[in-house]
Amino acid sequence: MIKQKGDRKFMQVSARILGRDYGLTAEEMNRVLVKQGFLQGRSGDYSVTQKALQYAAEKDFHRGTGGYASYNRYWTTRTFDDSIKNVLNISSELISEVRREVAEDRAARYAAQAAARAKANSDFLAKQAAEKAMEKAAERAALETEELINKCKVVGKAGLVIGGVIIIGYGIYKVTPKVKSWWYERKLTSKNEDTIG
Repeated sequence: MIKQKGDRKFMQVSARILGRDYGLTAEEMNRVLVKQGFLQGRSGDYSVTQKALQYAAEKDFHRGTGGYASYNRYWTTRTFDDSIKNVLNISSELISEVRREVAEDRAARYAAQAAARAKANSDFLAKQAAEKAMEKAAERAALETEELINKCKVVGKAGLVIGGVIIIGYGIYKVTPKVKSWWYERKLTSKNEDTIG
């Protein structure tokens, strides 16, 4: 993008292109622009300061038509006049300082990500262990229930046998006097018939 100021033409460049002239990455160049007072905010959320208005141009973009937030991205691109190089005061000390800060921030982000991954792994393993323990407890409970049912079946069969024996014994107890009297009467009838006949 080319911007015209008076009779001179200036090219609009991103922080990445601007940083190339100083051997800096886009992240490092943005940090330099913050330190020089042209940007404010933090990585991923910068905005232009009053001091940078004459050098910077911002353009907002939107992609998406609705629905989920992931389909509706909003972002801003920021470009600077090439002429900003005339007002930047970039020393080797500033470059070293910025590189150290960016490296420290990156290391802190990586450490936070590693800690989050370690916590997620720990939580996952704890959840797996709890599920496995619940599975084993359920299996144990099922086995105990099956054993109890089998014992009840055995007890039930024994109870049926014992009940049957008791009923038969009671039946014999009640029927025995009648059978005796029937038998006795039959014997008497048979003796009487033998004596008569």
